[in-house]
Amino acid sequence: MSKSRFLSVFVPMLLLLALASAACSEASPAFGKYYRGRTLDVNVVTLERLPELSYSTIDTNQVTRHYRIAPSSDDLELVLLRLKVENHTATSAIVNIDSQAAELRDFLRGTYRPINVNDRVEEVSAPENPGRERSIVFLWNQTFEDGTSKAFELKKDFGLDGWMVFEAPKDNKFRELRWRAGDSLTIDF
Repeated sequence: MSKSRFLSVFVPMLLLLALASAACSEASPAFGKYYRGRTLDVNVVTLERLPELSYSTIDTNQVTRHYRIAPSSDDLELVLLRLKVENHTATSAIVNIDSQAAELRDFLRGTYRPINVNDRVEEVSAPENPGRERSIVFLWNQTFEDGTSKAFELKKDFGLDGWMVFEAPKDNKFRELRWRAGDSLTIDF
């Protein structure tokens, strides 16, 4: 086979393989960039997969409490998205972050919505290795004891930075995030 024939056949194949592997990567080139809707700018900072999430909080009495969130079944895993949501356009934007706020979509038309961590959290005793716990801020409406919730009001040039938790089949590959809270935009991975 001549050198030019080799290059014309194998170089395009190598490029296609590289593109296919990048499309399925957990380190998408879309991560870390801001995408603008009409009102909001949304940034998917990172995506993490966990078999369960362990974290701790310190209450107003300086007491450390330990928590755990686990998937609802053994064939699922937790998918955490760290997001930054900012308002640089409107005087004020109402951002209602609940189970309808976002959709994580895979390549087979599966759609996954954020879970309400308040409904799924379980208090646990202190772990043997507390260094494996994390401090975490969840993106979710403020929820009151009576079950009601309050959306965020983002003033101009303010934002939110936190984590949304999804459940999905283990090792699922995602193609996009559709944001629906206070604006509408799609971020392709």
